[in-house]
Amino acid sequence: MKKSIKKLAAAGLSITSIASLLACGSSSTTSTTESTTAGKEIEKPELITVMEDNTVTESNGAQAFYDYMQQLTGLNIKWIHPDHSGYYDTVANAFTSEDTMPDVVLLSSDYYSVYASNGMLWNMTDAYNNSELKSSGRLVSTANDVVNACYVAGEDGKKALYGFPTQQGGGSVTYVKSSWLKEAGIDKSELEGKTLDWNTYYGYLKKMADAKQHYVISSPGFVSANAPYTNYLPEFYQDAQFSFYENSQGKYVDGFTEQAMKDALARIRTGVVDGVLDKESVNNSTANCRDKWFSVSPDSESGAFTYWAGDWTYTMQSTLEKRNLDTDVIMLNPIKELGAYLNTLPTTWSITSACKNPEGVYKYFIETMLDGGDIQEAWTYGAKGTHWDTIAETVTLQDSDTSTTYKDGEFHHLPSPEKPYQLQMKNHIDPLLALAKYKDTPQTPNGDDPGSNVIPEVSKNAEQFFLEHSKMDVALPVNSDLSENITDINQARTYVVSQVALGYMTVDEGMNYYTDTVGSKVDQVVKSLNK
Repeated sequence: MKKSIKKLAAAGLSITSIASLLACGSSSTTSTTESTTAGKEIEKPELITVMEDNTVTESNGAQAFYDYMQQLTGLNIKWIHPDHSGYYDTVANAFTSEDTMPDVVLLSSDYYSVYASNGMLWNMTDAYNNSELKSSGRLVSTANDVVNACYVAGEDGKKALYGFPTQQGGGSVTYVKSSWLKEAGIDKSELEGKTLDWNTYYGYLKKMADAKQHYVISSPGFVSANAPYTNYLPEFYQDAQFSFYENSQGKYVDGFTEQAMKDALARIRTGVVDGVLDKESVNNSTANCRDKWFSVSPDSESGAFTYWAGDWTYTMQSTLEKRNLDTDVIMLNPIKELGAYLNTLPTTWSITSACKNPEGVYKYFIETMLDGGDIQEAWTYGAKGTHWDTIAETVTLQDSDTSTTYKDGEFHHLPSPEKPYQLQMKNHIDPLLALAKYKDTPQTPNGDDPGSNVIPEVSKNAEQFFLEHSKMDVALPVNSDLSENITDINQARTYVVSQVALGYMTVDEGMNYYTDTVGSKVDQVVKSLNK
């Protein structure tokens, strides 16, 4: 353990630089080094330290949630909730010593495999396989794929489950404004529900650009800074791989140098030249892109946008309505060459190697997050009486002229403690993406989510559309060669994409620059991945 800590501490200065690594790899189960025996009497922990990032904030009623969780679980939990902007710096600092490591930590897919590969996370493979949750019959149909995507290599190089996801990662779909189609003389029935090929799809984009004399798509970068890198321009990238991946022959290769990526770069450049793609995408944030999507100015408005499904869909519809913009927006099927949108890798709850009673922490803390009852409801919606309730009452938002009256037993959200002018909608688990249904009770018949009646139908439909048209993302294992070189390699890749997109380099010039700059490092990584 001390060796692992020293190894990670040495890489501590660059821990944020490997945030771009894909963390959960697809795999079937393997043998484990830590064993949990089925039917074994497991001691309930006296105290659990939990470092988390994705629950309600201190200003939004976190203490009420913590108190409520203690009431439900009977666990004495020391919650550590660092500021979101510096969360992973705090995690890295905590992991420099066993004395400061928490028992449980919430990790994004960027960091999960890094800590697993350094021997700092407990192997929970047997614990999950022997769990009541797995045998309950409440797991959703896609749960197995999601969990299998979280098998990563440990310090011994063998793949195992070092963290548990409570939900799917979710992902993005491509939205198109019907008003833009109409202005270009295109009937939306030509796109809606249809699987277009690239040429047909691009033809529609070109018609809209010509009609508007303006870009159609504004993207948060021509390539994303984090995995999945091609998520916001999926039709342009298609089957191109930005990073290293395992090909059909079982060999790891650098996707960036393949013909598919060269073709993708050519499509992006053509999109900029034709006025289809916003050239300012090179510097755009997601906030910039949302602003352009909602813009009332013809000079800055965009007409197509690849962004999150689910809650975002409702936010999009309501915001367009508030700004008196056309709310008729269609979601596109993935084009033929793309095949499916990417279901991103989820955050995982991991038990650290410093935990004294990992079996107990798994059984009484992690597994109960999906208990199909009160605890799952709390992780989904927050504290009863603070964030939601079922009592008979009238709820009025701050500065609102309208009130809603609820009957006794009727689930409803309450005004956010932090923003009382809006309802508190969810906590850590997205109800549309949860990996397990509820137990069949009068309050949750057929395993339905207790808050399903207040989830907007547009959100439900959008998330269902995404899940039906997506596949799980696949990621790479982490090794020392990749960790040491990935920052320089990804910087070179991103530079080439931007230079080609803006016309400062041809595709061939970009690839020559890439080879000249980081080619030796790429060769080193590929060689190490294929050992």
